[in-house]
Amino acid sequence: MMAWLGVLSLIALGGLLVCNVHAVSPALAPSECGKTSVLLQNAAQTGVCMPVVGIGTGHCNPVEGGECMNNTTVEKAVRDFLSVGGRRIDSAVTYHGQQGTAQAIQKSGLPRKEIFITSKTGPGLPLGYNETHAQFEQALNALQVTYVDLLLIHWPGPAGNSTDPDCRPGLQNYSKCRQSSWKAVEEIFHSGRARAIGVSNFEQNHLQDILSLGGLLPSVNQVEFHPYWHEDDLVEFCQHRNILFNGYSPMASNDWAPSFHHWPTPLLSQPALIGIAKTHNRSVGQIAARWQWQQGIVVNPRTQSVDHMRENLAIFDFELSSSEMETISKIPQPPTHPKVFQDPHVYT
Repeated sequence: MMAWLGVLSLIALGGLLVCNVHAVSPALAPSECGKTSVLLQNAAQTGVCMPVVGIGTGHCNPVEGGECMNNTTVEKAVRDFLSVGGRRIDSAVTYHGQQGTAQAIQKSGLPRKEIFITSKTGPGLPLGYNETHAQFEQALNALQVTYVDLLLIHWPGPAGNSTDPDCRPGLQNYSKCRQSSWKAVEEIFHSGRARAIGVSNFEQNHLQDILSLGGLLPSVNQVEFHPYWHEDDLVEFCQHRNILFNGYSPMASNDWAPSFHHWPTPLLSQPALIGIAKTHNRSVGQIAARWQWQQGIVVNPRTQSVDHMRENLAIFDFELSSSEMETISKIPQPPTHPKVFQDPHVYT
């Protein structure tokens, strides 16, 4: 297989439609992982298949209608997700739900090797070499596992009260701090206790800090991505380097963000999405998730609804046309705060 496909504005690849991408990683081509998983590259053990659809387990929002995720609700959500065929769980040390995840996995009766577990270090905890190692041990203990399938550095900053000299408080530039944290993640990968490693919320300048080390490249970059907020240049940057793009909040946190950010129209109420959903006899959420997957982006929606879990997992037997993809990409952003969460650009 050629190392890179040519420069195209629209690429159809084994049912995967990639729009506005300069080059496409071979990882997105059909592989031994099947059509519902992606073969990880770069800092990943041989043959690590990451399911396209996972379940998010993070965040509790004190606004009416928001879903609060804690150990009790996470345990039920993960058990339900596993029972309907889901196999990827997105967790983090600071999500306060990893013990619930552990209970759900144990009660599922599924072999550990059949479940893909992501964990992350930070951001409520400090960055830094020793801190990264300590937080990883904390994650293993909470999850009651001996390894994770994917370990991510959660945010490119801040350093917090780190003991790492490269992450001292008050830094104006976190480059060396990110590099020190990445070195710890590399060591964890080489120990075999993380089958793949990557980053989260890293913009191009943050990724350059890792690339400049000349060592392992991240296998994954997990970043907020939905029709209201899609950094197409960052997607292209990652895919050109075989870094799988993992979009979080693919429905733009529809349960709480619209009221919190005072959006006039929630994403899932957009007429364009509703019309396309009717055309395909699908839910609006399925259209939003499929729009991402056809760009080679894997998703992990957060939900406690079993019906929504089933819908999220059923995005592989239909395709959006190029005009539908373009229509979704051109949905106007809300006038205020189109991004649900903090902008990582604030960390230099």
